Amino acid sequence: MILDTDTLIALLNGEPDADKAIRSLEEKDEQVATTIISAYEIIRGAYVSSSPERNIAEVNELLLNIEILDLTLKACEEASKIYKDLRKKGRLIGEYDVLIAGIAQAHSMTIMTRDAHFKLVPTINTIRW
Repeated sequence: MILDTDTLIALLNGEPDADKAIRSLEEKDEQVATTIISAYEIIRGAYVSSSPERNIAEVNELLLNIEILDLTLKACEEASKIYKDLRKKGRLIGEYDVLIAGIAQAHSMTIMTRDAHFKLVPTINTIRW
């Protein structure tokens, strides 16, 4: 299961629904990961926050305990296919989300997110938390 940026932020904010969803995955011994793109997004957010020192420490602690999937050549190819299909339909989503979807597709993994725009990518599976 790939945790999208919104899920990571919810965990950092201590949102009970996100905590419950992660506990459920852990109870099932399901592999939990995130992408290098989401890692960048939450690290960037910590640096520009009103409490960067505290937030950077919290982000680092979270990321040390989760597998981070890289943006590989295969993931770039998958993302490019996704971008092409979305562009053809006139339904583009953000570049970071295209890359996250490409990484998920390259690893044949589901994305845990509350962002509905991933539903525009029919080749990946998503689950709401």
